[in-house]
Amino acid sequence: MVKAAGWRWSWTANAYAVIVALGIGYFVSRNPLQFYDCLGNMLHVQSKDLWGVLVEDFTAKDFLRPLLLAQIDVTFDLANGRYLEMYKSIEVLQLVATALLFVNLLRVRSMTEAFAVPFGIAMLFGSHTISGAIHEAFPINTYLTIVVCCLLAAHLSFGNPARWRDVAAVALFIFAALTVESGLLVWVIFAAAWIVGCRGVSTRALVATTGALVGYFALRFAVLDVGVPPLALRGSAFGFRVLEPPELVARFGQHPSIFYAYNVVSQFLTVLVAEPKGGVWVFTRGVMTGELLPRDVIGVVSSTGATLLIVWYSLSRIGDWRRRVFDHGDRLVLVFVAVLCANAVIGYGYTKDVIVSPAGVFHGLAASIAFAHVLGRFERAASTGVAALAMASVLAVLSAGWATRLIALHYNLHQKAVIVRNDWMLNGPQPSGFGLEINPTGAALARQLYDQAVSMRAAGTYFYPAAGQAWKYFEKPW
Repeated sequence: MVKAAGWRWSWTANAYAVIVALGIGYFVSRNPLQFYDCLGNMLHVQSKDLWGVLVEDFTAKDFLRPLLLAQIDVTFDLANGRYLEMYKSIEVLQLVATALLFVNLLRVRSMTEAFAVPFGIAMLFGSHTISGAIHEAFPINTYLTIVVCCLLAAHLSFGNPARWRDVAAVALFIFAALTVESGLLVWVIFAAAWIVGCRGVSTRALVATTGALVGYFALRFAVLDVGVPPLALRGSAFGFRVLEPPELVARFGQHPSIFYAYNVVSQFLTVLVAEPKGGVWVFTRGVMTGELLPRDVIGVVSSTGATLLIVWYSLSRIGDWRRRVFDHGDRLVLVFVAVLCANAVIGYGYTKDVIVSPAGVFHGLAASIAFAHVLGRFERAASTGVAALAMASVLAVLSAGWATRLIALHYNLHQKAVIVRNDWMLNGPQPSGFGLEINPTGAALARQLYDQAVSMRAAGTYFYPAAGQAWKYFEKPW
């Protein structure tokens, strides 16, 4: 009977996660394919076969991402002209997969644990680290791809030992690492989970993935001489504003380590306290200028509160940890710490919230474990009095803050749709700079995407209540 009840709560939690993900997916599907990011990549893969895409990417000098454009190329061919439907369907599937993998890592088996799921889902999709990622598509959402890979890595590690898990672990790491640099976090998850006692991925498989990791660095730096992106490649934030490439070179060209250290610290803090955002100290600037917006307060208070909840949980478990006694929740929290540190280091080149989306997801997992732990203590002790009222109030405020951030995601997707449609309208059906005048098939593709973009209905956020701009939580508030 108890086991059956546990499965009912698990299915309920999964159903809730799917409903929320599909709701977000609906708004994603109402966004046109992006002009700047999507058109260039789609024209690129249209002009080459898969082998040509792979060879070109392996010879690039700034990045080693051969599977990024390869995925776009394969799906471009499979779409057979229905590009909008193909790429939007993939992103909706990514959202559903992310939600299901997230909830199943929590291993919901009771009513108390199920009550923590809405809080966790709000953190999953409401965090600025992943809500920003939902806006990005090239036209496949690479950031969500890596999030799914990291969650799959955790599932492989936390499962029961099996040979298929070992094979899948090595394949998953190679796929993620060759898609984008943050895919290296898959190895971090395998290693951290193994250290805290998970054996779903065996020692032999961990050694194999470590060998693949060494091979990745050898291929990147010794064989292909890809190196690291230069300072002048793109603009990046520092302090209270975004610096353009010439400014970055002028200020940090002689001492780039200062800039890189700033980026690492910024990426670390933005997950824990939502400040800075994109490397810009928005909340601090608002306090100093007296222009602090509600969205900034909500972001900092809710993220900081979730982090303090994790700290409280960790302190309550520190005795068992010293004796190397870990339960499932402990292991998730400790893996989060490893992912956070590694993700911040991987983002040393420039600050962008979506780079730390995997750490943001594991932040939500760890906070959900802590949230359920607090509810469990109330249930067991039947707590009453001032202390219980205070803790209940804290959880209510935290939940309200994250619920607001989740709702803001839908607002942002509305706004994104308007921005993307306007980009297409401003550039026209035959935009310059893409060589379309000598590329008839490319011109036809651009015209198709333009027609789809301008014909899609998008709710103009200009007519939304003015307070929405102050309360919503947008990725780039500067």
